[in-house]
Amino acid sequence: MVARFEKLLLWLIETICLILLITLAVSVIYSTTMRYLGASPSWYDEIASVLLAWLTYFGATYALFMRHHMSFGGLVMALPRPAAIGFALLSEVLVIGFFAVVAWYGNAILAVAKWDSLLSIRWMTLDIVQSVIPITAVLMIIGTLLTMPRALRNAASGIDTDHAEIEQAIAEAERENADAARKGGLK
Repeated sequence: MVARFEKLLLWLIETICLILLITLAVSVIYSTTMRYLGASPSWYDEIASVLLAWLTYFGATYALFMRHHMSFGGLVMALPRPAAIGFALLSEVLVIGFFAVVAWYGNAILAVAKWDSLLSIRWMTLDIVQSVIPITAVLMIIGTLLTMPRALRNAASGIDTDHAEIEQAIAEAERENADAARKGGLK
């Protein structure tokens, strides 16, 4: 049940990132084309900035769900197992606390931001633009809670996921090279 919920949220975040990326690309291509034709749209700069900011926030959320964010796995693995588990748990609690503060104050800002709007698109108020902050902060809290058991298991087992991924990539590359050499030797 939890794994299904995690996969659904991850799919939703991927979809949002893809939509934001496509929208940003289309708006840049459109505005570049229009500028070349001498009719540059006035809204391009603000919309591109907003789309890029939203893409950055949702991309960071995706990285958190995948556990591909910056970490100190080598430091945790260098500690004795009980200390590694405690340090990993402390770091998870600190991350949740940080994003709780971000969500709280990000939400508080929305009340002030609703009275201002973008310059070129007057109907788009800044609370819409800034809503990405509390939304992604809450998603990051959920992502941390969903992936925390896996992170704690890795700390307890002495697995550094960064090194494990590197070793897996090296093993795959060596297999591909061996396959290519074997195929090349058959000719």
